[in-house]
Amino acid sequence: MSKQTGQDQPGQYNDDFNKALQHLWGDGFLSPGGADEVAAMLDGVSLTGSSVLDVGSGLGVCAVIMATRYGASSVLGVDVEPHLISQSAERANAAGVSTKVRFELVEPGPLPLDDDTFDVVFTKDAIVHMPDKAAFYAEVTRVLKPGGIFVGSDWLRGGDDTATDRAKAWLEFVHLNFQMQTGDQLEASLLDAGFKEVRLNDRNQWYRSEIQNEIAAVSGERFDELVAKIGEAEATYRRESSQRKQEAIDDGFLRPTHFFGRTPQ
Repeated sequence: MSKQTGQDQPGQYNDDFNKALQHLWGDGFLSPGGADEVAAMLDGVSLTGSSVLDVGSGLGVCAVIMATRYGASSVLGVDVEPHLISQSAERANAAGVSTKVRFELVEPGPLPLDDDTFDVVFTKDAIVHMPDKAAFYAEVTRVLKPGGIFVGSDWLRGGDDTATDRAKAWLEFVHLNFQMQTGDQLEASLLDAGFKEVRLNDRNQWYRSEIQNEIAAVSGERFDELVAKIGEAEATYRRESSQRKQEAIDDGFLRPTHFFGRTPQ
């Protein structure tokens, strides 16, 4: 996703990149907010006794949290990068939940899973990379049981009036393969896929505050800590990325958003 320097691992989430993201957002987290943001996503959602599919499971921390803190009976995490799967399995084993939390490598595209399998599909900030979100939403409805819950978060964008020069400069600087919808587009896509009770929670205002913590993590002594982890060039890049991101947030362009939907009974 960022400049990839000296990495043996293919894909966007190599170890140095992951070290940088965890430095910003906490152990195991590859997107903002940590466990508190998971709690906000799951507010009002009961996972007790549920079978859960975690799409874009990353380093496995959300899957482990759903099993250990929220009572999920089983969690399957899927991702497209092999080293993430192996590291996630190590995390589940260390947490003592490897009997009910497992991870599978999948190819981009249709999910290699049976119909009507899961009570809940969860995804945290991973589907921003998906080019065909409508097809993914259709897959979610297929693998969910009747009355199943789809809960997640995605990085959305504001309207054309928010695509300021600063926002465009941030996107150009980070060279991320983001596929960003507006809130209206997301809501319409979920409804078109057949979800009921659709609701969205725009987190732009929250991120305006949260980004200050991110910038603090790349400042002063904490910047020196990041340099020790990934080198000065990458740390400097990460610092400028966060500073430019703040401008995109303040201009209303970057709008992380929680969403919820339920399949018909």
